[in-house]
Amino acid sequence: MSQITFVALCGSLRRASMTRMLRATLPELAPEGVRIVDVEIDDLPLFNEDIRAESGTPAPVKALCETIAAADAVVLCSPEYNRMVPGALKNAMDWISTEPGYPMSGKPVSVMTQSPGPRGGNMSNYAWRQVLSVIGAEVVPGPDVSIGLMEGKVADGKLVDEAARKLVSRQLGQLAAWASAG
Repeated sequence: MSQITFVALCGSLRRASMTRMLRATLPELAPEGVRIVDVEIDDLPLFNEDIRAESGTPAPVKALCETIAAADAVVLCSPEYNRMVPGALKNAMDWISTEPGYPMSGKPVSVMTQSPGPRGGNMSNYAWRQVLSVIGAEVVPGPDVSIGLMEGKVADGKLVDEAARKLVSRQLGQLAAWASAG
């Protein structure tokens, strides 16, 4: 497999969040030949078409869209907030979905959610699939990566639970296969 690049977005803005710990583990679990690029979204303004109309697309949005467009695939690491997707990451998708060229359209995507509760953010995982289908992204099929009871599965800023690591590794392998086939 030749070198492929995944952009990894995190739906939690908190520096010590379990979702960031999940994202921090991705490079360890990615197949050989896959490079993971972490992209932050905390400097994006709230989506507002007036901003674009008055002064053009904000620079952080342009940079995000260019990075996604250049990538082979995207990994969304997301918590579940009130049984839904987190606002910051949804805001990023709202900007991305309205940019010329639609950088998420046709892009292979893996959704990985986590929660301190037993369901692992599966409501968020499902909601992301709805959002991504509307903007034309291609969500990798297969078992959901919804890691429950996350607090007991992380240590030293990384995912350490072997079963969860295997699930994430398998999903990254599927994403790599999908991205390299396209």
